[in-house]
Amino acid sequence: MRTEKIANRQMGFMIFMLRTTFVVATLPVLTTGNAAQDAWASALLTLLATAIIAAGIAALGARFPEMTVIEYSRTILGKYLGSLISLGFLWLFLHITATDSRLYAEVLVTAYLPNTPLLFIVCSMVVLAAFIVHQGIESLGRLADALIFLFTAFVLASILMAVRRLDVANLEPVLARGVGPVLSGSITAIAVSAQFIGISMLVPVLTAPQRAASTAVLAALLIGLVLIMAAVTVVGTLGPELGSRTIFPFFLMTRSLELAPRFLERVDVFGTMAWGFGLLMDVGLFLYCGSRGMSQFFGLRDYRPLVAPMAVVWALLAVYGFKDIFEVLALFRPEVIFPYITAILFLPFLILWAAYLIRRL
Repeated sequence: MRTEKIANRQMGFMIFMLRTTFVVATLPVLTTGNAAQDAWASALLTLLATAIIAAGIAALGARFPEMTVIEYSRTILGKYLGSLISLGFLWLFLHITATDSRLYAEVLVTAYLPNTPLLFIVCSMVVLAAFIVHQGIESLGRLADALIFLFTAFVLASILMAVRRLDVANLEPVLARGVGPVLSGSITAIAVSAQFIGISMLVPVLTAPQRAASTAVLAALLIGLVLIMAAVTVVGTLGPELGSRTIFPFFLMTRSLELAPRFLERVDVFGTMAWGFGLLMDVGLFLYCGSRGMSQFFGLRDYRPLVAPMAVVWALLAVYGFKDIFEVLALFRPEVIFPYITAILFLPFLILWAAYLIRRL
C-alpha cells in the first residue's frame, strides 16, 4: 500500500480548524468556572498551557517518526501496558468526535432546523467525513487547504463585526477578584486540548515529522489568539453575566448583530458555517485516527475497511450517548472533564515521556 503523506502546514490547518471551532463556539473560558469579565485572562493562560501540551504530544511523536502513538506506546511500555494506554486513546478519538457532533447538531436543530431529527443531521456530517477519510489522509489534507481561508475569514468577520458594539466597561474591573476565577475559567479550556491527541497519529504521515512540534505550537498559539479575541468581544458585547449564562455565547453574540437592518442581518450564519467547516475537519480527522489506530491495535494492514463501521458507531454514540444538550454540557464542568482527561491523556503521556527518558539513560 502506498505511503500517504501530508504537508506540515496541512496538519496545522486541521488542528487550528477543529480546535478553534470548539473553543470559540462554546467559549469555555466564560461558560465554565467563574472568570466573568476576566475571561480574556483565562484565555491567555489557556494559550500558554495548550502550547506546552501540543509541544509535548508532538515532540514525543517526532522521536518515533515512523510510528503512531498506538505503535510507540507498545515500544516504550511493552505490549500489555502499552496496549492498555492505547485503548484509552482509541476511546478518546471516539468520544471527542461524538461530543462535538452532538453539540453542532443541537445548534442546527435549535436555531435553523427545529423539525429535523438529530440522527439525520449527525449522519449527514459523518457520512461526508467517512467518504473523505476513505479516500485517504491526503484528501483530508487537501480539504484543509481548501477550507482554511473561508474558515478563518468567517471567524474573524464574526469577531470584527462585533467590535463596534463592544463596551469596554463590561471588561472591568480587571482581576478584581484575584487569580482564582481566572484559573477556574481556564480548567475546561485546557482539558479540551485533548483534541491535540490527533497529532500523535499524524506525525508518521508528515513530510517533515521532525518539525511536528513547531507546527503544533504555532497552531496552538494562533488558536489561543482567536480565543482571546472571542472572549474580549463576547464579554464586551453581551456582558459577563449574560455571556456566562448562555450555552453558546459566541453564537448569541453574532445573532444579535445587525449591520444594516433589512439589508444585512442574521450574520450568525458566518459563525455557523465556520463551525460546520471545523466540525467536518474534526469528524474526518478523528475518524481517520480511530480507524487507523484500531487497525494497528489489531494488526490489520489497512484501516479503510474500518471506516464505515466506525462511522456508524460515531453517529449512534453522538445521538444516543447523551439524553439532551444539558447532559453534554455537564461533561465540560471543570470537576468532571479535568480528572477525566488527566486520567486518559495527560497522565499516560507523562508516563510515556518518563519511560522514554529512562530508556535513554
